[in-house]
Amino acid sequence: MPDRRRVTALLLGLRFSLALAVFAAAQVWSERVWPAAGGMPVWVVVVTMGVVGALFAGTGRALSRLAERIVLGERADGYQAGRSLLRRMSTALPVEDVLPSLAEITGRTLQVERSEVRVRLDGGRTLSQVWPDRAGPHGAPVVVEVRHDGDTVGEIEADVSRPAGTNRETALLRQLAGPAGLAMSTVRLTVELQRRAAALQRLNAEIAASNERIGRVREQEAETITAEIRGAVDPCLDSADELIGRALRAPAGDPAGPELIDRARDQVGQGLDELRELARRIYPPRLGDGGLAAALEGWQLRSRVGLDLTVDDDPRLRSDPAVESCLYFLIVAALAHRTGVGQRQTVTVRVGAERVAVEVVGPAPNGTTDRAGDEGSVATVATLAAVNDRVDAFGGAVTVTESAGRRIVRAWLPLDGEGAAA
Repeated sequence: MPDRRRVTALLLGLRFSLALAVFAAAQVWSERVWPAAGGMPVWVVVVTMGVVGALFAGTGRALSRLAERIVLGERADGYQAGRSLLRRMSTALPVEDVLPSLAEITGRTLQVERSEVRVRLDGGRTLSQVWPDRAGPHGAPVVVEVRHDGDTVGEIEADVSRPAGTNRETALLRQLAGPAGLAMSTVRLTVELQRRAAALQRLNAEIAASNERIGRVREQEAETITAEIRGAVDPCLDSADELIGRALRAPAGDPAGPELIDRARDQVGQGLDELRELARRIYPPRLGDGGLAAALEGWQLRSRVGLDLTVDDDPRLRSDPAVESCLYFLIVAALAHRTGVGQRQTVTVRVGAERVAVEVVGPAPNGTTDRAGDEGSVATVATLAAVNDRVDAFGGAVTVTESAGRRIVRAWLPLDGEGAAA
């Protein structure tokens, strides 16, 4: 007979014995008080039944512990600890203590040398706890599934010293598995929430780093534009201002006055040309008017960089100006801005069914910048990082590889009919 049934049978016997003793005492008392009655009066029977019920209520826990101690011996402590654990799991036991406590209680209740509790997580992963810690397999394992709300949330395993041919260990494990389902389900939910919280924290950190990189690049570009305006535009305007002042101070009728005005006009025109060139670099008009290929050709003419350009003529690319703009600045940032004679660079843009792919092949940069003299823009590592953030915002990806003095930048962006609306 399983242990639980023997404990129940013994408990019923103890209660019967207690009731029998109370009724026997009432009978003896009635015979002494009313010897001629020939039995207990009805009211004595009623009172005796009330006393028995009160005794059952007051001694129920003590009788249950006594029955378990008689039947289970030392294992009775494990049952008591198991019930206490299950009560604590449903009230105030910390989540991180559930699996260690459940594994220990399982081992002590079954009197085995090794027990293990496993919780099934998403993605086929498991979270397990062995008691004692780092104990190896020993004997024949008995495994019982733990379920909650019809879903299997984990397993409880105990290594018994003899072949698992009897149902005693299985029955004991099932007694623990029933109420443990809620606790193990809580553990699984908590672990998944912790994993998602950690993922959100990493994502927030990446977003913060991305914003910081974009901010640094904006500051660098603003400083570069400001420096170029001061170096290229302001001297022209200062020269024009000086020439106009000299013309105003010239005597009336002096032929040098009109000549000075013409020279000032030329200086202003040169300053405007420099300013237009800077404006094209901020956002080239050719990109909006003629598309990606036309904008890159214009950049090539201005930069005097050897470039082999291959761009698919696909109307979907023109219908998505945000992706087209992202591709332009990605390519410009990836190109080495060396002027004059040198290795030719290649740019390939292929438009597929759902995405547009880009490949830029050029010389590997020297250090963190790639500049020849004072001309051209600086393709910095920070700039490429900011472009990578921009591509990532579109749901694409960028990879950069270097080999044999050449740098290959590959990227792709999703492309669909809703691109312009997005």
